[in-house]
Amino acid sequence: MKRMGELNPTYDGCCADGAIKIRKEVDSELAKSLLKSALDGLERSKNLEKVNFEQKSKNYSFVFTERYDILRKLIDSFLLFDKVRISNHQCSNAYLCVNHPKLEIDWQILETARIIRNNINYKGRIVASELWKEYAFKFEIYIKALTNEVEKKLKEFV
Repeated sequence: MKRMGELNPTYDGCCADGAIKIRKEVDSELAKSLLKSALDGLERSKNLEKVNFEQKSKNYSFVFTERYDILRKLIDSFLLFDKVRISNHQCSNAYLCVNHPKLEIDWQILETARIIRNNINYKGRIVASELWKEYAFKFEIYIKALTNEVEKKLKEFV
């Protein structure tokens, strides 16, 4: 697993390693499909979060992972309009932050979320409600912003 580094050196490394490849065209159908999948997942994860809250669960790992995956789908959908194919999450995050600063998506937040998600999936980390509360709002803001941008790009593309 790659560790979090500084944004620009990470981006430069992704370019040098060939992790960022140019696509011939925009795959708008894939962008639509990823958007729909993300929105469906968002409803599911809200229900899961509600159940966790009602049961006073101390483990929000599944909710965290679900929201991270939703965010990933939206990032992938958004980047399709740049005609790029990126081979890993860290490089997608770096590309997004370097090439789309107007979105105001913070590199450190994305990378910390990626590392937490990897620790959940590969090391069995438990996400306590306090950590979830810290990230829930961040996920909400980024998911909403990217959903709006993808929807806007899909309308422009037609």
